Amino acid sequence: MDELNLSPANFQRLVEATTKVLMQVLQNRDNLPSYSTDSTHDDADGWKTATELAQTLKEDAPPETGAALDEVLDLLCNTAPSGGLRSSNSGYCAFVSGGGILHTAVADLVTTTLNLYCGFFKGSPGFVQLESNVISWLAQIVGYDPKTAFGNLTSGGSMANFIGILVARRHHLTEYELTQGVVMMTSQTHSCIAKGLMMAGLPQSSVCQVPMDSSLRMDPEELEKNIVAQKEAGRKPFLVIATGGTTSTGAVDDLRALSNVCKRHGIWLHVDGAYGAPFNLTERGKKILDGLEEADSVCVDLHKSFFLPGATGVLLVKNRRHLREAFTVDDLDVQTPYLPEFDSPTVNFCEMSPELTRDVRGIRLWLPMKLCGLEKWRTALDERLDWMVEFVSGLRKMANIGVEVCTDPNFTIATFRYVPHAKPARADDRQDSCRQQQSPPLHRLNEINHELLKCINRRNNVFLSPTSLPDGRFVLRMCALNVRLTQARLIATHQDIRHSIAEISDHH
Repeated sequence: MDELNLSPANFQRLVEATTKVLMQVLQNRDNLPSYSTDSTHDDADGWKTATELAQTLKEDAPPETGAALDEVLDLLCNTAPSGGLRSSNSGYCAFVSGGGILHTAVADLVTTTLNLYCGFFKGSPGFVQLESNVISWLAQIVGYDPKTAFGNLTSGGSMANFIGILVARRHHLTEYELTQGVVMMTSQTHSCIAKGLMMAGLPQSSVCQVPMDSSLRMDPEELEKNIVAQKEAGRKPFLVIATGGTTSTGAVDDLRALSNVCKRHGIWLHVDGAYGAPFNLTERGKKILDGLEEADSVCVDLHKSFFLPGATGVLLVKNRRHLREAFTVDDLDVQTPYLPEFDSPTVNFCEMSPELTRDVRGIRLWLPMKLCGLEKWRTALDERLDWMVEFVSGLRKMANIGVEVCTDPNFTIATFRYVPHAKPARADDRQDSCRQQQSPPLHRLNEINHELLKCINRRNNVFLSPTSLPDGRFVLRMCALNVRLTQARLIATHQDIRHSIAEISDHH
């Protein structure tokens, strides 16, 4: 296997040997915890373990000769993945991960084996059309008219949001107005937006943070007040970043109301629907995401609620002309005579993003969608909505032991915490407040819940991650999105919580 130009026979042997090792890994993965250390939660021993693993893999110089295939595959498939997070495990309920469907691995095998180029139409007309089909399907899912909308597949939500920012900026601002431009967002807006604004040449002073309501949604009335105030100050509000499911708590902005405000003031509405937009496939999701179709652009992360492995995203634009115009450089004296001339009616992805060369991304969704049909996603998302209702109901039944639901789920994210000595509110409670047991101060509650999180995760049924709410509460966060998660495992988490509370209570 040490020749660069593998023969078809040796390529087959390489694929078969790799597949054999991977089958062993897949069959054993749920016997392993979803995390191998506590390093993601500031555990000193965990960081030490992770660092030691990395040190064993460090190679200061490139190898001059090839190694044995078995040795290399063992390192690649067993040793290297042994540290950190295992997001494909069925108990992985942290952050926002879809778990990764395996069809995508086959799609990547096909496209990389064929070594196709899809940057422009003439490179691979057939595969450009297949990618275009996928983009059109996604546009329809968010409610766009596929005849006028289009988009571009990206490396993930961060790049999709960045391109959305660029399209809005090019459409609304001249190069002389960059310092006057204003972007409206909230404190719950994903951090990649701030990076995207910086890369788009917009200064930090361009951000106007809009107040939220009690559900952590952008307040439409406050948005309008801020727009008017910015205009009166001589500035130019041009972009509102709404969120269709925050990654912290799953909050969904009132997209219909925000759209109406943006239309009144001629402002671009971009919806970061990286996590939540696919729920538009479901009837419940459509109600929650009402107004999504009115956005000028939408970001979707396919490795979240479409369950693909990382990393694939898409930026969808309601008017395809705006996407192409954002990357037009015809007025510059730039010569690329080695490239073919682009025919106007054809799709050339290099004219719709910063990239000229990129991998063939659309087949990662095209293949499973062709094999399974859209109904499988709709069913899976609907199931998870049902499961979360049951999960939160179970949390509320633990109020008597101090469990407090902090944010209700719109989709599959719920947050909760443990408040020792807290009593459930009762209408007929006539006790003097001084006789009530008092809860610990906030900093102590945060410490207790940090300990509770570690205790739950050590039980190895599910792996949860934390988040912090604007009022300073450290809360535990369940994201029941994983494609391999089962209802039984999710509901068993209630027992994990009860046992973990009892365990940490013994220490206090």
